[in-house]
Amino acid sequence: MELSCPVSAERVNENVVRIIAFIVALMAIASMVFSNYWAIVFLIFDFALRAFTTGKWSLLKFIAVKISDGLALSPKMKDLAPKKFAATLGFVFCLLITATFLFDFYTLALILTSIMTVFALLESLFAICVGCHIYSFLQVFAKKSQA
Repeated sequence: MELSCPVSAERVNENVVRIIAFIVALMAIASMVFSNYWAIVFLIFDFALRAFTTGKWSLLKFIAVKISDGLALSPKMKDLAPKKFAATLGFVFCLLITATFLFDFYTLALILTSIMTVFALLESLFAICVGCHIYSFLQVFAKKSQA
């Protein structure tokens, strides 16, 4: 299967995206360690801001930009569409995690949080966008259902 990502003319600094992913991973790990899922509720809103708006009001984006500037990282501009799709997946994951936690399915909440943490770490540490792999799979699935 060939890797396919959504495409747009908008650009985003990959360093900022990777810093955000690292912060998401840290928050998810803290949620699991302390069995406190308020950070996941915060992430629902932050992912929504980055997935469904310009991200202008995202606290994580603000922090990541400050960290990137403070470290004097030279910008690496990438296509924004795959990152918005990944933020949408993060939003859905956080909704599912919160629902499973609220309905006392703690093991499932832990599994979903662990998966999201792995996805965030892959993006942060290795620039591997799992969202692109999921998008590619959905495209193949959509083509097969049309046939």
